[in-house]
Amino acid sequence: MITSTKLSLTLANIAIAIVCVTASNQAAASLVALKMDEHGRFQHQADIKAGGILEVCGKLAAGQKIDWQFSSPKALDFNIHFHEGEKVSLPVQQKARKESAGQFAVPKEQDYCWMWSNKSKSIANVILQLSHAPSK
Repeated sequence: MITSTKLSLTLANIAIAIVCVTASNQAAASLVALKMDEHGRFQHQADIKAGGILEVCGKLAAGQKIDWQFSSPKALDFNIHFHEGEKVSLPVQQKARKESAGQFAVPKEQDYCWMWSNKSKSIANVILQLSHAPSK
């Protein structure tokens, strides 16, 4: 038979475990706001914890073309994605890349995210550069 004291202690332990797991997951994820400078460029360098992710997200206008490139000493999974309600679309998705570059044509105005996943057992540094592509 479980007494009310034992039940309270069990519920308290569960609550502490949930807080610890949530804090651990939050520590492994990092979100950075994408804000271009006055020259239409954005640069960012960050460490991604083992098992962690880095997301750089911001609103882009339809018709923009964004030149992007990144490098890391460790192979990272990478994608560019956006959300439409519950649906997540991944116009760019790459596995285990130390570097990559491309141009992303923005289909419609909304938030877009550049995201890296570090599946290694140690910290990975990533350097990102984004810029508005010159108009032709």
